[in-house]
Amino acid sequence: MPTLVIPLGPPTTLLQNVVYALPAVQCTLFTDTTTPALQQSNTGAFTANVALTLTNGQVQVVGGFLRATAVGGALVTLKRA
Repeated sequence: MPTLVIPLGPPTTLLQNVVYALPAVQCTLFTDTTTPALQQSNTGAFTANVALTLTNGQVQVVGGFLRATAVGGALVTLKRA
């Protein structure tokens, strides 16, 4: 299955445990989900990953891959930083 790229601008619903590609530019990720449980990795297989820590519902991300691990996924918006 191909990896979907999260577009800049429109809100995108991330499905649980589906891997998405991030744009190759620095972005601010916004979400109003209370506990989105997002992980970022440099590999699509998520062999090594880190949990994203959001401050006021936002975090800086650059390239790589993203997935939501919480049931129900998360609604996110990316804005070029």
